[in-house]
Formats: sequence, structure tokens, C-alpha cells
Amino acid sequence: MNTLNLEIEQFLRSENVDFVHFINISRLNKQQNRGLPYAILIGIAINSQFIKGVSDNPHYIHSTTDEYAQTEELVGSITDKLANLLILNGFKAISQSDTGLIAENTFDFSTKTSILPHKTIAMLSGLGYIGKNNLFITTKYGAAQCLGSVLTNAPLTAYIHKIQSSKCGNCNICRNVCPQKALGVKNWNMNVSRDEMINVYKCTACLKCLVYCPKTQAYIFS
Repeated sequence: MNTLNLEIEQFLRSENVDFVHFINISRLNKQQNRGLPYAILIGIAINSQFIKGVSDNPHYIHSTTDEYAQTEELVGSITDKLANLLILNGFKAISQSDTGLIAENTFDFSTKTSILPHKTIAMLSGLGYIGKNNLFITTKYGAAQCLGSVLTNAPLTAYIHKIQSSKCGNCNICRNVCPQKALGVKNWNMNVSRDEMINVYKCTACLKCLVYCPKTQAYIFS
């Protein structure tokens, strides 16, 4: 890892980010990576007490003022800060925050899709896999993290990692607890589209598929 990597990681740790990964995204097409070779992936874990509260409340309804939404907003503000810092140092950088995607016009509100989802970058990090709940699953936090990313041409030390296959096995808890039956029957692989895994128009963001995932449960009760 070079000096710039260390400086970026130090900055992000000062912002209380739980993990940082530097990823080579040059294999992606130019529409996705915008002609930039590297991505910086960050993640902040959702507080385990909040998740326990959702788990104990069968009538929980996601709101923009709850901790999950606040953490998503925080991650976006941190990636905005990082992108601005890189730009001030003479590099190209794009923050894939909600604000950044809207400004760049790379989010389609009609289909609820972005050109390069954080999950795609996360898959290239080798850090985890896509679960049957269509969420990114890590060993440490399960599905209980919010992701953010910055694309850049800064001269980082970054690697290409092996993409992990799903480790959900025969578990279907997320599908069974979804009140809207929004989750499909397909397991993720490189050839499966988002729409084959989840009907985003049915999803109410109740967080049950996140909370009751056994990997998340292992995190909150560890």
C-alpha cells in the first residue's frame, strides 16, 4: 500500500468509517467506471442496538429519520468530502453519493438504478457476496452496513479480487420474512439481474431481510 492509500485510509478512519478497500475497476466498461481505473469503497456498520430494536418490533416501518437512513446519509457526506479532497490535490474523483449521482445524472429514478452500484464495487473488493436478499453480506457485519464509493484516477495501490459466490445455501429466511414478497427465487451470480432477485417497486425498505439474515443476527448477538 502506498503513501496516498495510507493518507486516504487515515482520513476515512478519522471519519469513523468501519472499513476501507481500494479496488481496481479498470475491467469495467467506460460507462460504468467513467474512464477512471480505481474505486475507494467505504462502509459504516449499522448499530447493533438499532437492529435489535427492529428485530423486536414486528410492526417496524422504515423512516428517513431512523438510524439506517442517517447512516446512509453520513456515508454519502463522507464520500463527498473524500472526492473533494482528491480533486483539490489535482486528481479526478467522483463521489457516488445520492447528491453526486443526481448531479452527474447517473441515477434513473424510473427504474431505481445507477450506472455502477456500490454493491458491484463491493463484489470486486472480495469482501463479501450478494445474498438472497439482494444485499451485500460480509463476514463481520452480515447485511448490516451502508456502503459508499468514490471513483478516481489517483495513483492508488489497488487490486483485482476473486468474486465470491453466494454462501446462503438452503437458507430462505429473508424471502420468508418479506411482508411484500418482493424477493425472487433466483440466487445471485454474474448472469442474474437485479430484477430477477427483487421487485424494487414492491420493496418497502422494512429492513426485515437485512435484520433476520443469520449473518446479521450473528453480528448483533456477537
